[in-house]
Amino acid sequence: MDFSLTPDQQALRKMAQDIAAREITPYALEMDKAGKMRPGLMKVFHEAGILNLVVPEEYGGPGLDAVSIAVVYEELGKGCAGVATSAAANLLAAYPVLLMGTEEQKQKMFSAINAGKLAAFGLTEPGAGSDAGGVATSAVKEGDYYVINGTKCFITNGGLADIYVIIANTRKTAGIRGLTAFIVDRDTPGFSVGKEEDKMGIRASNTCELILDNVRVPVA
Repeated sequence: MDFSLTPDQQALRKMAQDIAAREITPYALEMDKAGKMRPGLMKVFHEAGILNLVVPEEYGGPGLDAVSIAVVYEELGKGCAGVATSAAANLLAAYPVLLMGTEEQKQKMFSAINAGKLAAFGLTEPGAGSDAGGVATSAVKEGDYYVINGTKCFITNGGLADIYVIIANTRKTAGIRGLTAFIVDRDTPGFSVGKEEDKMGIRASNTCELILDNVRVPVA
């Protein structure tokens, strides 16, 4: 079995290396001290096509395989792990929609990511993370809406994202089988960003608390 990179993967690696050498590595210490990325860096990534790597071709993305994606983020991470983490968080939020989303949901999420918007995946809570079955954030159906209440913590891109995938419990007695993923826009009434974490490492990556107070999301 040949584990060598394909010519396309080698080209992706070279592109990521060049971006890291020009836009990330020279500023890595500065970003780490400041606890945030340089202004405009995500625009550079968007223009290079780095923020939507997992989006299928039929939805306007490159639809790259896992190895190709890993090659890109490995090179970015050599420059700054925090920057690579924030860029990769777009993929983390996109995957649930890619795997299980409706056509309407895919159009909504992927068009936002293709346009250069940042996304965030909201699972972790003070009492749940690795144990996803412990999610306390609730989503109660009221007519044509689900009403979501709860708090998320340690969410990558939490303070920067425009669109979020929020994991909430719709059936509290069902454990992980009672969890549902909801797409929530940043400007949805009742949604707000709370505390920003001051971390020991990977500091350039924005990590925040999310607060959902009677956030209403359409059923369909």
